[in-house]
Amino acid sequence: MIEEETFGGAGGNATAVVANTRAMQAAIAQPGGLNTRTLLDMHHELLGPTAPDIAGVLRNEPVWIGGRDYAPVDALFVPPAHTRVPEALADLFTFTQRSDITPLAMIAIAHAQFETIHPFADGNGRTGRALIHLLLRRSGLVSRAVLPLSAVLLTDTSAYFHTLGAYRDGDPAAVVSLFVDAAKTSCDIGLHAVAELTRIEADWNERITARAGTPDRDLAHLLVRHPILDVATAARELQVSPQSARRSLARLEQAGIVVGYQVSRGRRAWRAPDVLALMDHVTAGMRRG
Repeated sequence: MIEEETFGGAGGNATAVVANTRAMQAAIAQPGGLNTRTLLDMHHELLGPTAPDIAGVLRNEPVWIGGRDYAPVDALFVPPAHTRVPEALADLFTFTQRSDITPLAMIAIAHAQFETIHPFADGNGRTGRALIHLLLRRSGLVSRAVLPLSAVLLTDTSAYFHTLGAYRDGDPAAVVSLFVDAAKTSCDIGLHAVAELTRIEADWNERITARAGTPDRDLAHLLVRHPILDVATAARELQVSPQSARRSLARLEQAGIVVGYQVSRGRRAWRAPDVLALMDHVTAGMRRG
């Protein structure tokens, strides 16, 4: 089969935001170093809503990139046979434990190797980008904030795919250089985003009029990190009852901080338009840059 990767534009895709957040939470919750269980959990969270049959499952068939639908004739790249995927992943996990390589170079090579292994029938690009952020966190390069490194990499997809091709031809320098440049840009973008998020939260706090003892301000602070919430998530993160979380969300909605919407029958969620608009603005700026 042929596996295709699609790249969404700016537009505040709520499903993607939630899936990526859950993927990172699932990965961080796993103890120890990177392993197959971590990877499968990430993939399951990313693809579960749209492709439950293959979510969290290693591929059991050939895949190829480019070429024809029915055979890898004229394919741009043919990953290893599916029977070799577990062994290749084990080798990759061992590589990520090395301490004799600078962290950013390790992350760049690990990402390129993951995309070369192509362990899933679909969603390798999304999982590989989530892997970047997991390794940034575990290597200590970031702690609480999310560095938009993977998004910056995709501002020039031709350059990105060129470096992957060079890596597969035996030249890792190109992908490492691309990651270094993307990290510099990401830091500039991150500083701007943090300043804007601080301003947004300050504005929200001026609009919150609830009495002391309510979780409203804590909820506003949570929305800066999780701009899409349902009652269960808000209650769990704030360690309050679902009833308290629901009342707090209602007050923030009345204050114009969040907007409620129907996710599915019987399930409602709330989004913070100010934060999502900032995300779209940053994404659009990266694409223009």
